[in-house]
Amino acid sequence: MTFLGVFLVFCGVLTLTRAVPINSTLTKRMGGLCDYNHLQCTIFPGMFCPQCDADGNFLPQQCSGPTRYCWCVDMITGEEIPNTKTPPGVRPTNCAKNIRCPHGWISFGYRCFLFIDTPKTWPEAEFYCQFEEANLASVHSYEENRFIQTLTRGDTHTFPETWIGGSDAIQLDLWMWSDGSKFYYENWYNDDHNEKEEHCLKMNYHCNVYNTYTH
Repeated sequence: MTFLGVFLVFCGVLTLTRAVPINSTLTKRMGGLCDYNHLQCTIFPGMFCPQCDADGNFLPQQCSGPTRYCWCVDMITGEEIPNTKTPPGVRPTNCAKNIRCPHGWISFGYRCFLFIDTPKTWPEAEFYCQFEEANLASVHSYEENRFIQTLTRGDTHTFPETWIGGSDAIQLDLWMWSDGSKFYYENWYNDDHNEKEEHCLKMNYHCNVYNTYTH
């Protein structure tokens, strides 16, 4: 029988679209779907070459050199956001202003976050976030880590242990974010006593990101 630690939940979503699922082979292989698409366009002439950020994700605004059209996209999937394309000679849409979080969600950068104070297992938490068209939150910088951590603080000013989207359950020691984004930020506390059983991530173990366990 399988037992899982039960903690609170933190969902994160890129605005206006569904995030990439955990089994995205492209993001696993290249670190970002934009990196993969950019490589393909260098192999196959005539393909659109997207502009990527340092993490291998899409820049929020994409423009075509030949047509000079510009449009806003989802930073993970690259999907065009409807009603944002502008023709040559027209000022491009400010993609940053297109960010609209659902009611109750809080924005940071180009993403929206929601803290759920209902205890769940990691799989239950991820499923809950997917039902909201999101994933468990991923962390990519110190600033983002502190922002998310602040949102978990309750009325008692404590920081409850909270699930986020990291896991190495698919392949041992290959840590991945469930939203498919590149896994490079490190702020770990390693519990050597449970090393063989640690496959999921939680926040706020001694106020740090912490790799926790799945029995």
